[in-house]
Amino acid sequence: MIFVNAVAPIGLARRLLPLVRPGGVVAFLSSRTGSIALNDTGDMELYRASKAALNSLSRSFAVKDALPLGVGVLLLHPGWVQTDMGGDKAPVTIAESVEGLRCVLLASLDDPAHRFLDYEGATIVW
Repeated sequence: MIFVNAVAPIGLARRLLPLVRPGGVVAFLSSRTGSIALNDTGDMELYRASKAALNSLSRSFAVKDALPLGVGVLLLHPGWVQTDMGGDKAPVTIAESVEGLRCVLLASLDDPAHRFLDYEGATIVW
């Protein structure tokens, strides 16, 4: 799980980074569950660890690779979405999540930084 959720995305981003223009952004699909500060239930330990690993690895990627080139790095939480994983009781539709993520990405262009945001643009604590 850690390879799929953390190691592989960073490796792919490093390979694709030369294709991103200054002012562009590299985004990773993270999760609120990857926030150590917000872990108040202790459940889903391996999933949490894999997303926390992605968040940590993205910091190194941002500092060493992307930010020096003027490229931003985003970690995005899609919300609790009505998918197989989220279930029918999830409050966010797929369409709402995708549109929100699109808007957050567009708003992050030409402002290179390393951020952890949800689909509505709210900052998530690490």
